[in-house]
Amino acid sequence: MAAPLVAVTVRGSLFAVAAHLLLFTDHLKLGHALIFGLLAIAGTQAEDYRILGSPDAPVEMAIYSDFECPHCRNFALAAVPAIVAEFVRPGLVRLRYVYLPLAALHKNAVAAAKAAHCAGLAGRFWAFHDYLYVRQPEWSGEAVSDSIWIAYAGNLGLEEDAFVTCLNSEETNAVVEADLREALSSGATGTPTIVLNGRSIAGFSTYEGLRGEIISAIEAARNSDN
Repeated sequence: MAAPLVAVTVRGSLFAVAAHLLLFTDHLKLGHALIFGLLAIAGTQAEDYRILGSPDAPVEMAIYSDFECPHCRNFALAAVPAIVAEFVRPGLVRLRYVYLPLAALHKNAVAAAKAAHCAGLAGRFWAFHDYLYVRQPEWSGEAVSDSIWIAYAGNLGLEEDAFVTCLNSEETNAVVEADLREALSSGATGTPTIVLNGRSIAGFSTYEGLRGEIISAIEAARNSDN
């Protein structure tokens, strides 16, 4: 059976990529949290928990994203696995997730970012990242309590007391606020915003357009080293 087409929007541009979507159940556990097994195919998590890929990769793709943003969900579950498979696994690109919760639009975006940070400190950022996006329809919209993040953390095997302490920490607030300041300084005005080696990209309408931008960034980085 052919893989279903999944619509993906990046900064207002609609494109489709073929992606095999896994079925997620109420009993989803850590080993199944990543839709294409990002950690399995890209290597272990870096010291900075939001970085996925080799520190020696010639291109960094910064993803300024909001966990409650529907377009970000599509990008995370369809485009990111394709990028990881083609570019991250071979060591050509590393991903860096940057929190950009649009609180004026999304009531739970800041809380979700804080929860992801706490999962990251426990070594489970990318698993929690995909868990949040897969389950976005059940927690987006009306404001929810921290009990839902705590439940998700438990499903991924995280220790509850440490997770709750982290959620209530001023340091956690500071991390999210620092990312917001970075996003503003970078010129990001919407989510997801994609930045390749410091250059914000936009205007492409297909996945091949994005892929072309990535390849161009890799070639430019290699040429600058020669």
